[in-house]
Amino acid sequence: MSFERKPQSLVFGEVAEVYHRYRPGYPDELFEWILTTCQTLTTDLIVDVGCGTGKASAPLIARGYEILGLEPDPAMASIALRELQESGLFSIEEATLDGWPGTPRKAGLVIAGQAWHWTNPATRFQRVGSMLRSNGWLCVFWNRPEQRELPFDAATDLIYAELAPEFTTKPYPVRLPGSKAAISAETPTEEIDLSGLFGPVEEFQMTWELDVSTNDHIQNLRTQSDHRMLKPSVLDDLLMQVAKQIDLVGGSYRQPFTTHAYAAKLSI
Repeated sequence: MSFERKPQSLVFGEVAEVYHRYRPGYPDELFEWILTTCQTLTTDLIVDVGCGTGKASAPLIARGYEILGLEPDPAMASIALRELQESGLFSIEEATLDGWPGTPRKAGLVIAGQAWHWTNPATRFQRVGSMLRSNGWLCVFWNRPEQRELPFDAATDLIYAELAPEFTTKPYPVRLPGSKAAISAETPTEEIDLSGLFGPVEEFQMTWELDVSTNDHIQNLRTQSDHRMLKPSVLDDLLMQVAKQIDLVGGSYRQPFTTHAYAAKLSI
């Protein structure tokens, strides 16, 4: 067995600084779309569910919006506070969406960037609905790597097949972060519609590219929960072998991502 037994949702704190430095952010166009679509006022409170180290909060704070982050991992929450508290617009609670007791002040917008799949499908829409003011909005979004043929694919496929064969059954690629979108319906739009709590879903999609060096690739893999679940000796061996293969083809490559977002207004 190449995996360790530990909660997969709580492994990011083991590499919080690496996560903050190497995880991709989001294009500015996403935040312009969110604020315009959701008609968010600068007087509104925005709640960032699973805010991590603040990658989605920071661009909104820079635009003058007040953010309350929910983050259960103390190491991740500590970095977010370190990076954003000087703005005077950021506060954080070390809590999950289900575990947060709430506040009398209702939010105008609840966001979840790269984190919706860690929330409880049975309760998440009701929880968000209880947090929003009348006509408030929910917006969930992800970066997802586009599948493309890379010169080191064949070699790394063999490495994964040997060291982490369980990954072959994953419904998403594991080479770069940003591919998960765990939902309980065929699409995020359908899931939001099925909740019965939100109005018509607005969708956003934008493709962009990122230059990825060998080190960027390896550090990104260190932040992936799937990889964090591997035994340390297995992970170290896998990363060393993958790094060699990327170095053999020049030490870098260009990776396309697509940012997907789904927003809907509270209808109750």
